[in-house]
Amino acid sequence: MTSASLTQIADEIELSLWKDLINPWFPACVDSKGGFWQVFDRQWERKPSSVRGVVFQSRMTWVAATLSDVPGPRQKEFAQTALHGAQYLSALFVAPDSGAVRWKIDGKDRNLGERTLEGHAYGASFAIYALAAVHRYLDVPEVLYEAKKIFGWLERYVHDSENGGYFECVDAKGKPILVAPDAKSASRGDDIHTPFGLKSQNTHLHLMEAFAELAKSWPDPLLLERLAEVKEILEEKLYDPAGYLYIYAKPDWTPVPDRVSYGHDIEAAHLLLDAAETLGQGISEKTYDRSRALVDNTLLYGMDKERGGFYTNGTAGGRPLQTDKNWWTQSEALLGLAKATELPGAPVEEYLEALTLTWNWIRDFQIDQEDGGWFEVLRSDGTGADPEEHKERKGHMWKAAYHETRGLLETARTLRKLSLSRAVLPAEPGT
Repeated sequence: MTSASLTQIADEIELSLWKDLINPWFPACVDSKGGFWQVFDRQWERKPSSVRGVVFQSRMTWVAATLSDVPGPRQKEFAQTALHGAQYLSALFVAPDSGAVRWKIDGKDRNLGERTLEGHAYGASFAIYALAAVHRYLDVPEVLYEAKKIFGWLERYVHDSENGGYFECVDAKGKPILVAPDAKSASRGDDIHTPFGLKSQNTHLHLMEAFAELAKSWPDPLLLERLAEVKEILEEKLYDPAGYLYIYAKPDWTPVPDRVSYGHDIEAAHLLLDAAETLGQGISEKTYDRSRALVDNTLLYGMDKERGGFYTNGTAGGRPLQTDKNWWTQSEALLGLAKATELPGAPVEEYLEALTLTWNWIRDFQIDQEDGGWFEVLRSDGTGADPEEHKERKGHMWKAAYHETRGLLETARTLRKLSLSRAVLPAEPGT
């Protein structure tokens, strides 16, 4: 691809970031009473909700903090919105004494039953991620203190000192929950659907992401040690030589075979690179190899090479099982492919071709051209998923603007950098 064509795609992506994503979400989601409104219908009308979760609140705080670093007419607005979100997170989701993170609260800012007193490492990861970003971009010491406090809680109660890594959730007293508390939970798993007693790739992926963000402002030796530990878990204990990550493992890291999550694998590919850069020791050959393998396996088996876009999951042997296309997988695939062009020896043109096809899918199908925002889930041909409500909801507890913002913003930046490297410089006089 030429420098001009790369710039053109970057321009399209940046325009869409603001027109199709940020403008519909903000300021519509900002609740003047605190935090962010979570539930929206297709036309962006607020819908009643009795629950607010730490994951959504953290993700939208992170989005606002990230956009506060983007020069433009709304930069000051997003700085204020980021502080608004950080204050709400700190006041209502982070315990003032222990640093434990509440999973969800009701409309009156109260815990919802005994189960919500549990502490989830997944939720804590996003609270750290958001608060660390607010401090990094806006230099707020109080916010950094809250992030450190959460890390301290993880270290005291959730870190597995025997086997490494982290337990998925602990009870109100900080004891790991390894057995389902009731029959319903036994079949469903915890609040991110991880079977009780197992550890998940999903949680450790986002702990790595959060620790890397926090370390950019606070390179504490123990934090860097834990970042390296979680990175090693993803690269070794959860990694299969075929080029994918196991979704679950026993407490001692014995893998539990399951489906392959294409979105998480290609997300891990670029997050591993960021973690390695944050650790400051240079990116090792192993990290390059793992990232490349995760991208290549996902591209080989998870991509719809006719229409564009990526399926949800498949078998370890490669066959797609769930062929619908959800919004966050497309975001992570776009960014994963962009970052993969920077890998040593990468088939750059192959990755750029796949990236272009992915962007075309997002632009033509995943984005709601009528009302703005991204559809949650579509069938592989671009029609509405079953149930149809997936196409009718623009926001809920699990659907914020985090994946799309990061995917579009960082992909455009990466393409512009690549475009500059391919630009033909004018010859010097006399040559």
